[in-house]
Amino acid sequence: MAYLYGASVQGIQGFIFQINKLKEIVGASELVEQICTTKFLEVADILKDDKNLIINAAGNIKYIFEDKTKCEHLVRIFPKVIMDFAPGITISQAVVPTTGDLPKDIDCLEQLLKAQRSKASMPIETGFMGLERDRRAGGVAVAVENGEIICSATKSKIKFSKKTQVFKSVAGDVDVNLENLPLDIEKITESGKNSWLAIIHADGNALGILLQTLGKKLKENKFSEEKVKTAFSTFSKSLDTATKNAAQSAFKKVVQNVWEADKLTCYPIRPVILGGDDLTVIIRADLALDFTVKFLEAFESQTKQQFEFLKSDYQVEGFENGITACAGIAYIKEKYPFHYGVHLAELLTGKAKKFSKDDKFKKYTNNEGINIPPSSLSFYKVQSSFIESLEDMIEKTLTATISNISFDYGPYLIKNNEENPEAPTVKMLQTKLEVLENEAVKRDKSKAVSKLRQWISELYKDKTTANFMLDRMKVVNNSFYDDLKMDKEKQGDKTIIYDVIQLHTLKY
Repeated sequence: MAYLYGASVQGIQGFIFQINKLKEIVGASELVEQICTTKFLEVADILKDDKNLIINAAGNIKYIFEDKTKCEHLVRIFPKVIMDFAPGITISQAVVPTTGDLPKDIDCLEQLLKAQRSKASMPIETGFMGLERDRRAGGVAVAVENGEIICSATKSKIKFSKKTQVFKSVAGDVDVNLENLPLDIEKITESGKNSWLAIIHADGNALGILLQTLGKKLKENKFSEEKVKTAFSTFSKSLDTATKNAAQSAFKKVVQNVWEADKLTCYPIRPVILGGDDLTVIIRADLALDFTVKFLEAFESQTKQQFEFLKSDYQVEGFENGITACAGIAYIKEKYPFHYGVHLAELLTGKAKKFSKDDKFKKYTNNEGINIPPSSLSFYKVQSSFIESLEDMIEKTLTATISNISFDYGPYLIKNNEENPEAPTVKMLQTKLEVLENEAVKRDKSKAVSKLRQWISELYKDKTTANFMLDRMKVVNNSFYDDLKMDKEKQGDKTIIYDVIQLHTLKY
């Protein structure tokens, strides 16, 4: 009998963003990357192209053991090996006997893993109250680094901060040197016009639906167990490849172009998580929107290319156009806690997903009658030191109650939607940004947006005065008024101008 083994890395973000220092964040991301790849293959004593390896990326491992003794041995030693390798990381494990119905087995395994994640685990290091502690991470002190007492987790992170596996996954075939990779936040922002950063998080759409469809077709066509196993393994690897190729495409078109044009000494980006259908990067704020758009566009084309085998090999139709993804961008200052920034980026991604699933948008519909939501993104610029929910921040900062105007115009679709051409799109943002930037070239940069800022400010106080200011702008600067289509802004209950100003100021 064969056994389906599953492992899940718990608390990845808590581990990576435990400390607000880029060096430790980078080291932690390298540790997490190697847990699922190098370390698992080493402990399980298998090759990366093993036919029984279903997935080993983004904190998830699934492997079919044909030898019960070998499976038991791995279950017994793997958590201890990982806790020694990356102190502070916890591994959840589960095993189910295979029944010949792999989709059903995977569902059963996921339920067991979910139950395991709710169980508390004993940390590998425990210390008495009288022992010295790492002042930032809180662990038991084991060494001194540059005059600072550090714990074993911090020590491992610093050691692995010199690894470049995660960065090379994004850079692709671009030749990068270690000295050109930022290990301090200031190195990311130093080439920009200000100290703003962006955390981008992206996640694929309709993956659960795709897997269900694949499982259904495999069952209907009565493929052999070996063929089913190959199907899921190929799918996981194809998805991982598509995500990495999309990230590499965005890197070359945005980051590498800026690197070469401005002759930078340090790359203004640091990837944190890249695998499966997940992407999390820290990037210079003015590059974030372009990078995200290029990634989402490339993700659609790459999944289209990578998923061709579904129709040719398994008769799974409807995914010939690939799948889509949504993203969230959290614009933050250098000193803002990164774990809050990442959480905000995830919430923004969720907001974009909810927006894309709305019935008013045209979606790709496959032969099974399944809708795939369009790609979209959402962003928010944090201008307060308070840590609140996304809904509270939007209500407090993006709502002019007196004028009954909302500045929360997004999320924005990556492509125009035929069924709803008036829906917010990235193209709308970019068009208005170009108008504002052209105006900035003609006039003093601060004056180019000052009237718009005053209008936004006045909406919080008195809508009548705000409308008077727009009428005045129409007389004094008619071409600018028309190009921005301010007549529409005057009549609606939402305005895109606030978002345009926020993005504009990140570049100047």
